[in-house]
Amino acid sequence: MTISKLFISHISLIFAASFSMYTNVCAESIYTTFEEKQDKFRFIESGTTDIDPDESVADSIQFALARNPQISLAIAQLDAAKAEKFLAVGKFLPSIEGTASYAHEDWRSRSLETLNQRDGATLGITVRQPVFQGMTGLHRLRAQKSQVRASEFSVLDSKSQIALLAARAHASVTLANEILAHRMSNRALVKEQLEITEARMKAGAQSRTGVEQARMRFAQAAVAVEQARARKSASDAFYTSIVGHAPRKLSVDLQSMIATNTESLDQAIVYAINNNPSLNAARERVRAAQFSKRAAYGNFSPNLNIEGNFFRRYDQGAITSNVDEYQIVARLRIPLFSQGSNIANLRSTSSETAQQIARQNSEKLSIVELVSRNWGEINAAKRRQAAAKKAIEAAELSVHGLKVEFDAGKRTVIDVLDGQRDLVDTKISLSQADFDLRIANYELAAAMGQLIHTATKTDAQ
Repeated sequence: MTISKLFISHISLIFAASFSMYTNVCAESIYTTFEEKQDKFRFIESGTTDIDPDESVADSIQFALARNPQISLAIAQLDAAKAEKFLAVGKFLPSIEGTASYAHEDWRSRSLETLNQRDGATLGITVRQPVFQGMTGLHRLRAQKSQVRASEFSVLDSKSQIALLAARAHASVTLANEILAHRMSNRALVKEQLEITEARMKAGAQSRTGVEQARMRFAQAAVAVEQARARKSASDAFYTSIVGHAPRKLSVDLQSMIATNTESLDQAIVYAINNNPSLNAARERVRAAQFSKRAAYGNFSPNLNIEGNFFRRYDQGAITSNVDEYQIVARLRIPLFSQGSNIANLRSTSSETAQQIARQNSEKLSIVELVSRNWGEINAAKRRQAAAKKAIEAAELSVHGLKVEFDAGKRTVIDVLDGQRDLVDTKISLSQADFDLRIANYELAAAMGQLIHTATKTDAQ
């Protein structure tokens, strides 16, 4: 009985240590998940109260992040990766199973009469503790940790992509509003010029041809207004689908959304390579594949397990007696031939590693191209802005001079209308340059992994 008590005590210590390690890991993960969900709920609540009448880009991003199902999908994939990590941790823990049996002489044939002494109940417990698994378990655990980190970066990447869509929608609505305002202003000016021309015709100072030309330009201006309204409706619909509500009064503060660490193109590229969430996720998938490959090598190694068994038999013979049986066995298993499964698994993991490395390199090239393209677009948009502002100044002076010359009879009405059309076109060019600059800045910030942090920081301020 003393030896059996020692055996039970030894098994209990192994189980307690393993269970303590497992519960600590589980508790830490559950607490982290609970904190993440609490932050998510607080984030959603903060996004649905105290609505500012002037909705900034950061506000639109916050609303979009609080409702988009793609983020929920990424979070679910992260939870699945954490569950796989728990499964990998479990490979280090003992497996414990209990058995119970009962036999009676009336339940067997006469030929088994020699087993009368085993009549009665038997209770048992079996413990198997992995000791050495050829480093397979350790590498699998490391692979699952990398998969969890990859899923975390994927969640961040999903948020970044949704934030970029929201920023694009905000900029598109702003551009559509500005174009509609320019077109409506132009229509009002053309209408005013048409009324002046009609009055001059009644006074005999204007030909019928000039009036018809003015009416043609007024009809063209009306068509342009309707086209601008259609564009605004499309932009509003896109905004609503991303953000979750129709656009309110929008405000634009481009300086708050500009990416930092962009003193030079090389610096921006280096920062993006180190911080882009999609590229970081690709790196973690490469690490996971490499650890899985190392785990596959472990399938060729021997495994050592310690197995312990304890049974208590309650015999029902002529003299009732209880018997305790136990044993501890160190069992070494050496794989000799596994139907080629270990070789196939190694080849599969090697191919998966090569694929993940190729995807990482492709993603890196895409990030470099994206940063370089938007860097050039920012500089080009700034030059277009400066040129458009100068063109507006010149067009305004030109329209003023044309009106004076028209009143003096030196210019026709079509000259004045051409000048006004040029002025509207230059104003729209400036709005388009502003839009291009915003989009390039948003895409650069997203490529550098800063759009989410910038929007959150701006919203907090």
